[in-house]
Order: sequence, then structure tokens, then C-alpha cells
Amino acid sequence: MLEAWVREITVQDMPVFGSTARNVLNLSKDADSSVMELAQIILQDSTMTARILKLANTIFYNPNTKPISTVSRAIVLLGLEAVCNICLTIKLIDTLVKSSSRERLIGEMGLSIHAAVQARNIAKQRGDKEPEEVFVAALLMRVGRMAFWCCEHEKVDRLDELLATPGADAQKAEAEILGFSLNDLTKALAKEWGLGDLLNEALNAPLEEGPRVRSVVIGNRLAEAAEKGWDSREIEQLTEEYAELLGQPVETATQLLHDAAKDAALIACSYGASTAAKVIPLPAEYQEQVEIQDGPQAREKGFPAADPMVQLDILREIKGLISNRPTFNALLEMVMEGIYRGIGMDRTLFALLSPDHKLLKAKYALGRDREMLMSRFRFGLSKTEPDIFLYAMAKKKPLRVEPGGQSELSRLVMPAITGLLGKGGFLIAPLVIGNKPIGIIYADRIPSGRKVDEDIFKSFEHFCAEANMGLEFIAKRGAGRAVGP
Repeated sequence: MLEAWVREITVQDMPVFGSTARNVLNLSKDADSSVMELAQIILQDSTMTARILKLANTIFYNPNTKPISTVSRAIVLLGLEAVCNICLTIKLIDTLVKSSSRERLIGEMGLSIHAAVQARNIAKQRGDKEPEEVFVAALLMRVGRMAFWCCEHEKVDRLDELLATPGADAQKAEAEILGFSLNDLTKALAKEWGLGDLLNEALNAPLEEGPRVRSVVIGNRLAEAAEKGWDSREIEQLTEEYAELLGQPVETATQLLHDAAKDAALIACSYGASTAAKVIPLPAEYQEQVEIQDGPQAREKGFPAADPMVQLDILREIKGLISNRPTFNALLEMVMEGIYRGIGMDRTLFALLSPDHKLLKAKYALGRDREMLMSRFRFGLSKTEPDIFLYAMAKKKPLRVEPGGQSELSRLVMPAITGLLGKGGFLIAPLVIGNKPIGIIYADRIPSGRKVDEDIFKSFEHFCAEANMGLEFIAKRGAGRAVGP
């Protein structure tokens, strides 16, 4: 019976979240994962990009309030694991919000977000080195319940009705209708989806808890107790336990718990769960102060539009980076993101020149057809048969190549290039260190058919000029090195 529900939820109701959870958690734990790899994944989704940058600029994640304009910078400043966990939380909330507006689901979401923020706060107060992992484990402690209330099933309706009767015992009702508990469903899904050791430990051995498991368990107990009121006996007992855990007066612990509840409501809105934010119980001192606003609405997915303010913000961030000993990769990530998001290109790519100058191969790509470009953008270079890439590197200046025509530049666009990229105009600029080209930046709007005009070319030139200035700075300071093919 339990196995059948796990299968139905995994295959029919929440397949995207299950696969996303595995991928994100694996990426966050992989020592070989890079900022560039995660940034490329995030930037494929304009809505995800916007929401991560909004969250990265909240006090909750960025207490120093230093503006963050690019995904790559957010990953560097917040940490790879923190941004992976933000992605996971966004995906979970999106899945749940789109699945059902059932009141019990909204309540479970609010309780889970509250528990996660309380647990993260406890972990930070105790000096935990990975408080974001504690946040996610606490958030997912009720994932079986949330998944269950997403389902359209006769037994879901029956349990809902039974629990609505006065004096209903939840455990008995679950056993009667389902033959298992919703907590058992959480354990099974955590195992099926590989949601991490910390969550499994908190679910299966709460009485033998280490300090990290204890943070997860107490966070959930606090959120559950707050549902009964902030002046309840349960909250009083947990506050005393928390104060003892921190070695702080009860008054200090109380204020920390109240502040975390306020943060939970605000962060729920930022994650796009305003309905859940409204059911998080707030202490009396915050009930009039906290304004629950609707979260960011999902934008229609498509091609990024030019945004002068994004261009300006990212150019400003690039200049700040250059003055702080940047690495080659950090500089390149910002420039590429600025061209893709700021100028609004369909595809943006960096291709590296091989040491013998005979091969140009993609090393980093954003936008439509990214995976195809990464695997197939590979061109041999020959001075006896010059093409547009060799020409650009020889001239050492950006080029705007118009579609078709009989111009000198058009004649250099070989059939192999149009066969891979399609027919249309594009922009290209060499990256140069010490007067020697090391590769090219390519950008186009061929997939969308949008025009690449002179204003777009000037913006492209500006970003590429910043890239080359940064590369010269790196070369002189010896602060980084170009990646090899």
C-alpha cells in the first residue's frame, strides 16, 4: 500500500521535484561542482534566475545588504550549497502551489517553512558550518504530508473529511484510511528521492540525535507548538530548552524565536508562497508590523529581453570584481551573464582556442541549445581557409555579422557554422591577453528571429571590452589563469 503511494507520487504527482531534488542535492555535495556549472543550470530558467537574485538580496540570506546582480556572484557570496538549497526550495514550493489549493496543503507548507527557518536559526546560533543543510532537512520533514495533500484521490478526500470531525485523532485516521501514517510516507519518499542523510537521521532516530539532528527536530517542534499559540505551555517548555541549548537567558531565546517566525513569513513571500506565509503564526509584536505580500509571479518563459538596468548593475559588479583580484572564471561568468541577461541574447558562448591555435572549442554557454552547443561547437582553424572566427581573432575587435548578403564578413561564415548555429546575424569578439587571442565570445538571436541592431552591438562591445580589460589585469597581477581546453 505504502509502496503504491510512493510510486504514484513519484511518477504522476511530483516527478519533476523528485528528479530535481536528487540532482540539486548531488550537485551541492559534489566537490567537483563549480560555480559555472550551477550558474548555467539556473540561467536556463529566467523565472528561477529572477527569484534567486531577489532572495540573494534579502536580509535573510544577505545580512550585509551588499547588492548582488549576477547568479555567479550570488553563488560565490552565499555559497554553492546555499544556492542549491534555494533552488530546491523554490522547486518544491512551485510544485506544491501549482498542484493544489487545498487548505491542509497550505497549512503544511506554512508549518514546514516556519520549521525550516527556526531550525536554520538554531543551527547558526550553535555555530553549525552548514546551516542551509539544516534548513532543507527541516523543510522536508513533512514532505510526505505535503505530497499527499497534492494528490487528487478518493482517499485524500476521505481523510480530509475525517480529520475535520471534532476530536479526530490524526494517527488513527491515517491508519484507518491509508493503512500507514503520513510520517511513514515522508520516510519512504526521502529514501526514494535520496533527500540526504541529515533528513533520514532526523526522521528515523530523533531520540538519538546529534546536534544537527536536534536542530532539525527542535525547529519542527517549535513550528508545531506555535500553531497552538505563542503563549502555550509547549512553547514555554521549548523556549527553556532552546535557552539551555544556547546558554542564553530565556528572554534572549524568546526574542530569537519570535524574530525567526517573522523571518519565516517574509521569506515564504519571497519564495512565492504568500498563502502559506499568511498561516504562519506571528508573535503579538509582529502581527501589525509584517505585511504579507504576494510572491513573485512566474514570468512567461522565453527569451530574455534587453534590460539596461541589469546591464548597468552587472557592469558595476564587474568593475568591482576587477578591483578585487578576480579569477579568469569569475570574470568570464559575469561577462557572459551580462551579455545573456542584460543585452537579452538567445545564446551566448565562450569558445577557447587550443594551445596550437588549430581548434576552437566551446567551454561555457548560456541560453537556448546550451547542451548542443557545448558538445558540438568545435571548429578546426586553418590560415589557408580563413573563417569568421579566425578573422575576428586576427583583427582583435568585435564584429557584427549580418545575415546573408555578399559582404566580406558574410563570405567568411562557412557552411559548417550555419549548419550548427543556423542562418542569421550574430556578434563575435575575441578575448585577448598580452596581444594574443585566447578565444572568442559569440552571441546571437537566431532561435527567436529577433533583430540584432547597432545598440545591441554597442552593449556587446562594452561587455567584451570589460572582459579584455579584466583579463589584462589578471595577467599582470597573476591572480588567475585561463582554463585549458
